Parts: sequence; C-alpha cells; structure tokens
Amino acid sequence: MNAISNKYDCPRPPVKPFQAKQFDLDFAYSESAEELDKGVRETIQGMKMSILATGVALYRIQAAEYFADLGYKRFGLYVDKLANDMSMTRANIYNWVYIGEAYIKNRTELEKVGFNNEDGPTKLPFLGMALENHPKKEVFRNIKDMPKREFEEWARGLSEKTAKRYKNVRVQGNQVFLGNKPLAVFSDGMAPDDRHYYERLLLEAAEAKADNEVIGVYRFYDEQERKVFDRVYSREIKILRRIE
Repeated sequence: MNAISNKYDCPRPPVKPFQAKQFDLDFAYSESAEELDKGVRETIQGMKMSILATGVALYRIQAAEYFADLGYKRFGLYVDKLANDMSMTRANIYNWVYIGEAYIKNRTELEKVGFNNEDGPTKLPFLGMALENHPKKEVFRNIKDMPKREFEEWARGLSEKTAKRYKNVRVQGNQVFLGNKPLAVFSDGMAPDDRHYYERLLLEAAEAKADNEVIGVYRFYDEQERKVFDRVYSREIKILRRIE
C-alpha cells in the first residue's frame, strides 16, 4: 500500500489565494444609467480587492525579504524605487504594507467574522491599535460592522479601563493632553502603528511624571524578547517592593 504524500509538507501551509473577478471597463461609455451604476459598483469592489492583494504582496516582499531577489539590500530601497516608478508617495506604499500585514496576521479571526473586501481594507491599518485598546472580540465585530472613519476613531480611543489607568493624560483627535495642557501633536500622515507606539510612550511617561515615578527605557530585538523581559521584570519588582 502506497503512503499518501503530503503536497504541502513544509513549515507553513500554502497561502490562500484571493478569489479575483474579471471586470469589464467598457461600462464607462454606456448610455444606460443602470449599466453605468453597475459598472461603478463592480469597479470599486475590484479596487478594494486590488488594495488588499497589493498590500499582502508588499508585506510578503518585506517579511520574506524577496526584495533581495530583486537586487535591493533593504526593503526601504525597494519602496523608494517603486514609489518613483509609479509616481506615488512612500507613505501610500507603506500604508498598503500595513494593510497586508494586518490581514495576514489576523486572517483567521477576520474570516470568522466574515470580513471581506466590501467591508473596506483601509480599516486594517488600525486593527493593531484597536487590539491594544479594546477587547479582541469587540474589535473584530466592529471592524466588520463599523464604517472606516468610525472604526478609526474608536480604535484610537482608550477603553474605559485603560483611560482610568492614565488618569492624568488624555488623547483627543491627533493631540495628547496633560491635564488641559497640550503635550504633543501627531502628524495626520503618521502610520497608525507608529502613532500608537509613540502615543503609548507619551502616556506612560506623563503618568509616571505626574506620580513622581521614574521610567527606564529599554530596547528589545523583537516582541518575543520584550515579553520574556516583562515576565522577569514583574517577578523582580514584586520582590523589591516586598523588601521595601
């Protein structure tokens, strides 16, 4: 009896393909209002799928270092050339990267709630921020149901529990306030993940200062290394405070 071979015998399963459709652009010259409307709607759906597929491809070029196969030493150099060739800004291209990264890392959860192209891939850059600020189940329900602008604002807002923790600091729009005094203003063009990173640093620093505490700044190679440090830190700080 022959053994059944596993065609996907590799470290990770094959990437699920996108279910792409073909769209006819001749509708633009139609004399029928119904055909024009239908064509517009189908083309918008196609554009949304293109954004998601482009984002996934760009993130895979970055994560798997395929840019090296194209002759670039760094992903940033590849983005520079792509932006120049396509007459686009680097910010737009990186925004697609964030879309692809969020989709790949959270695809299972997104599929559970039925998230698709029609729900808007431009919500995806704010997914990481939402997961930091709100319960996971609530995040995936809202990314499916909320319009893009509403989800973006909700994702940036602190949960009630987190807001109580940062009692001396608040975030409003693109500004951070210490009491009633402005502490920092974020650029509208800043990537969501970058803004969230610096926002949390400011919140922690301002809260520590208000409580006459001291913050130490540490740099880690990756998130896994930080988590290991957090466990050690939590144990050691409890020992120190028992001694005191």
